[in-house]
Amino acid sequence: MSTFPPELEDLFIGHMQGEKDALASCGLVSRAWLYLSRPYLFGSVTLRDHTYEGFLRLMVSPFSTFVPFIKTLSISRSETDVDTETTFTEFISQLAGFPSLICLRMNYVSWIHLSYPGTLTVFIAAFHDITELYIQSTTFMTPHHLISMLARLPRLEKVSVHATFVEDEAPSRELSLPDPPRSLQHIRLCLRYNDGDPFIPIISWIGTGPPTVCVLELGILWSTDLPAVGRLLRTLAPALRALDLKLMNHVTAHDVDTHLAPSLALSTRIAHLTIHIGLHRFHAPITRPHAPLVLLAALPHEPAALETLTIVLTIDFMHMLDALDWAHLNTALRARTRLRRLRFRVHCNNAIGAAAKEIRKRIAPEVVARGSVEVMLLQ
Repeated sequence: MSTFPPELEDLFIGHMQGEKDALASCGLVSRAWLYLSRPYLFGSVTLRDHTYEGFLRLMVSPFSTFVPFIKTLSISRSETDVDTETTFTEFISQLAGFPSLICLRMNYVSWIHLSYPGTLTVFIAAFHDITELYIQSTTFMTPHHLISMLARLPRLEKVSVHATFVEDEAPSRELSLPDPPRSLQHIRLCLRYNDGDPFIPIISWIGTGPPTVCVLELGILWSTDLPAVGRLLRTLAPALRALDLKLMNHVTAHDVDTHLAPSLALSTRIAHLTIHIGLHRFHAPITRPHAPLVLLAALPHEPAALETLTIVLTIDFMHMLDALDWAHLNTALRARTRLRRLRFRVHCNNAIGAAAKEIRKRIAPEVVARGSVEVMLLQ
């Protein structure tokens, strides 16, 4: 039994909230500690193939006093999972009844079954009140089905989707869709369709909502997407604070200058910009100005508040760093007098131990002197 006053127990447990193993061990010794630790032990729960059946049984047992404390539910199924429509519906229906749930994370779940109206109804009934949704490595039938799901989550504030679509979109179907949730603020979409481009119907749908989105991430964008993206950026310009656009390699500087630059010129509040540049063997040693650099140049200089620029470089070999137009980049950086953080994220399959040094020496000294220059090497 604990001999500490309740106030001290609360203080100790609060300091240990990130140490789940330690809290669980203390709970085995003191039932009072276990009772007080429940918000930290069960605030976030992850279900996997080998644990979710036991968790579902525990939920309906007399020992399920932890359910009201679950705020984040993560479901990570096997990549080879082949649930049928029936098993998917049964699984989702058993996850209803979390009164405090605000965040749902799902990986490798058979979302293709949301193409059935009954399944979507079950999903919305179970997770109607969530404010954050993160979907990773999964497949939808069409963009329409993703939109149908998002539109029916009225309190949604943050959404991140990494998905592939099986079929093309029927243009007439999006006309009956509800407007985007009025609370939506953060949108991160990395989408792919095996035979085409899924972005246009989704971008058009986002643009029908109120201009409350302050964080926008879209990729990978084709040149045919840019007119719709430009219209969306114009709508979101008053509130937009962070922008991350990943363009296909065939997108040219002229494409960006024509379709995106006029809208970016209105985005006076963007503080964080991420651009992606691929440097591959088919590039000449000296290339034309990369289209992503036009995104940086298009932002207004005053009263713009750009504070952080992240450049994601994907290279085949170290010498491909020479293919980047560093003079063009340094000219753009010198004009950003409020820039305080310059971050490089370098993806390369080869040994690049010297990449950090090579990148730093290519940046203009006056830019380096303003603040931190970070280089992170990613394999």
